[in-house]
Amino acid sequence: MTPVATEQLAALAAMLKERVGLHIRPDSFAALKLAVLARLDVLAATAPDATAYLSLLGGLDGDEELRQLLPLVTVGKTSFFRDERQFQALDALLPGFQARSGDQRLRIWSAGCATGEEPYSIAMTCAERGLEPRQLELLATDVNPEAVAAAARGFYEARRVRDIPTQYLSRHFDREGDAWRVRASLRRYITAIRPHNLVSVAFPAPQTAGWDVIFCRNVIIYFDTPTTRRVLEQFHHALAPGGWLFLGYSESLFRLFDGFDLTEVNGAFLYRKPEEGSVRPVALHVRPAPASLPSVRHVHLPPAALRPSLSAAAPSPPPAPRPVEADEPLAPQEFLDGAIALVSEGRFGAARELLERHLEQNGPGLAVQLTLANLYGVLRQHDRARDAYQGALALEPLSAEAHLFYGIHLLSQSEADGAAKELSRALFLDPDLALAHYYLGRSREAQRDPQRARLAYRNTIEALRRLPSGKRQAFLGYYPDIPEDGAAFVRAAEYALAAL
Repeated sequence: MTPVATEQLAALAAMLKERVGLHIRPDSFAALKLAVLARLDVLAATAPDATAYLSLLGGLDGDEELRQLLPLVTVGKTSFFRDERQFQALDALLPGFQARSGDQRLRIWSAGCATGEEPYSIAMTCAERGLEPRQLELLATDVNPEAVAAAARGFYEARRVRDIPTQYLSRHFDREGDAWRVRASLRRYITAIRPHNLVSVAFPAPQTAGWDVIFCRNVIIYFDTPTTRRVLEQFHHALAPGGWLFLGYSESLFRLFDGFDLTEVNGAFLYRKPEEGSVRPVALHVRPAPASLPSVRHVHLPPAALRPSLSAAAPSPPPAPRPVEADEPLAPQEFLDGAIALVSEGRFGAARELLERHLEQNGPGLAVQLTLANLYGVLRQHDRARDAYQGALALEPLSAEAHLFYGIHLLSQSEADGAAKELSRALFLDPDLALAHYYLGRSREAQRDPQRARLAYRNTIEALRRLPSGKRQAFLGYYPDIPEDGAAFVRAAEYALAAL
């Protein structure tokens, strides 16, 4: 294996922080090393070692290579039982699968399994609910072959298993010195662990029918919109009717893909493919903001058995979903749409209070966080706006939208240097973002750098030529005071060029 020194990993981490705002702590250097080694395998002819790789990242082709590296770097963010509510929802759904007639195996695909924490968490959830390995087909895949190899080894340092309940750890892992290894009894629940690229044409299929559940969390946020839609279309095709898609808590299909029903299961928001007979056409287009709140089905099942006292009693079948009551909690998108409706009526304070209540009750979400940050700016609560934008970037450092609007906010506060840095990060993540080019030009003017201002304004015009819509990804947040039309910014850039 090619050696990668700690100093080289620190230099790469500093580069990621500077270029895209991604903070990688030293305790995540092991995952960063896996990502570097995966790229060195691909680039053996041009970058045979870490020194050459760092030179490549700093060279003319560095941006493109950095984009290849970023999806692999995300393996450092995985953990056992990440987003516990989703595993509680899975646990609550399992009796319904167990009660199916015939000898049908439960079919689950962990797409983007990283170093294995997710599929082993799924396996533990199934084991504790009473499923036998023969009743489960569980596939784990990831684009990074080194991460796949680590998942197959099932060997974790003590800090990596701290989120596993003590009774689960003693039941499913063996201690080896200061580390823990997955027991063979748990490993048997996983049918296969192998590499797979979600951008590829072929998707894996279970032995019979389609997948009952697909986990693909915190992966599609790194794709551009066309790629995301292609992947979602393939997920839709791969799922059995009534199957469930688990996405990351900051990932939403709103205005992106219409083939799934948003469903709340015991506090977790999941996407479900309609049952046979109720399948509607899949619409792959960006939808305008709806006139009414989107429909969300609320399903309440018995409390999940995750992290409880572990009893040997057989689970009982779940009751039929009860009707939605008027006082049930709104889904995140319902809060956001409600706030948009209030803003359209000029009720900015009420919109702010609605979003603040949602964050207090349900925790952070990128779309709500960004919309709230913009509202704080509109209401001239600039310190709160700054905190909200920084909170959004803490949730997702690789969001071009978050960097863009934080940069615009900083520019409005006469902080040209900080604005230029955030806007440059946004453009690294989305080079065709005409708004970012334009506001970067404004920042360069504020920095008294007319040469780079002209370049930014020319890039605004060129970006619209490449992408007339002005951006690749539909914005998650809502910004009523800033038009999304790239053409408007091109006209402003033309005027600015004439004046320089």
